[in-house]
Amino acid sequence: MENESFRLHMRDVAYRAYQEAVANAGQIQTWYREYREPAVIEKGYSELDWILTAKSLLRLQISPTAIEISTFMRDSIVRVSRYYIIVQNKDHYENVLNRVVVKFSNGEACELMRPLEEFDSHENTADFSTLIILLG
Repeated sequence: MENESFRLHMRDVAYRAYQEAVANAGQIQTWYREYREPAVIEKGYSELDWILTAKSLLRLQISPTAIEISTFMRDSIVRVSRYYIIVQNKDHYENVLNRVVVKFSNGEACELMRPLEEFDSHENTADFSTLIILLG
């Protein structure tokens, strides 16, 4: 079964491209939107979504005029590096996962960032954390 919340957040044209790109990637396990910001007001939005499926990690970059989908195979992951920032919260300090770099056996790497502040919600941050946990 397809992840309904993901389908509802996608524009139809982007969702069709995504479906073609992941025809054999397996079920969506989780996803999150890293950012969604105005590109040019009269032209719409630019989005960056990360999707984790049973077999791959996908990066969907959607601009007003193009869609770019990069697929990284999960069985090629050799390292997942987590980067935290330390923030003061009232009278104590906390660490916040801010960035994750995934390195693959072919030498490529991809960087997943915590959702931008203005798009950051408890649900979206939880989805980011879930995706990172499932990566390993």
